Amino acid sequence: MRLGAISDAGARGLLDPDSPVRRHYEELAGNLLRMGGTGSVVVTSPEPGTGRTSICLGLGAALAGMGRRAAVVDCNLENSQLHRMLGEPNFVGLTSGLDDSKPLEHFGYEVIPGLLVVPTGPILLDPVSLLEDEGIPKAVRGLQKSRDLVLLDAPVAARVLRSPNLLGGFDGVLLVVHASRTLKSVARETTDDLLEAGANLLGVVLNGCS
Repeated sequence: MRLGAISDAGARGLLDPDSPVRRHYEELAGNLLRMGGTGSVVVTSPEPGTGRTSICLGLGAALAGMGRRAAVVDCNLENSQLHRMLGEPNFVGLTSGLDDSKPLEHFGYEVIPGLLVVPTGPILLDPVSLLEDEGIPKAVRGLQKSRDLVLLDAPVAARVLRSPNLLGGFDGVLLVVHASRTLKSVARETTDDLLEAGANLLGVVLNGCS
């Protein structure tokens, strides 16, 4: 079930092909691809602070470095972190592409060749109800036409479990736990909850290893 163990790193280290953490992400990317983990993957965790956004960026950068076309979409509408980590504005993004007027790719930008990032965009409505907009899976499916793998930087697992879109609207779920912050009992309970709810749990990533 465990797909890999990752060391903490800042945004620059995650995108740098010469970073000492890159090989860990390449191993994770290889494991995911060997499992047939293509399409769209929801990345969640038992609690905040486990490094979901870092995992998404590092994994996306590793995939791009391997010649794959990847995308990271920020679906954490209540606490968006992707644009903050990259030091970029959040004027347009996922919410801008829900009316089907333009492809979702139009509202993102490539941080390195082959890796597209799409922030949340402006949140004008209730984030919980917005997350259930049928336009989100549709927009992501459109993005999959030009990307080998779309990683959805999702809210915590409790929110995913209450969201039909996130729980079953995509191809799989990746659970991120933190070596020093996530209790083993919490990790086991969250894993069981996702499996019992019918999630296609691809595996567990251990973040924050020394």
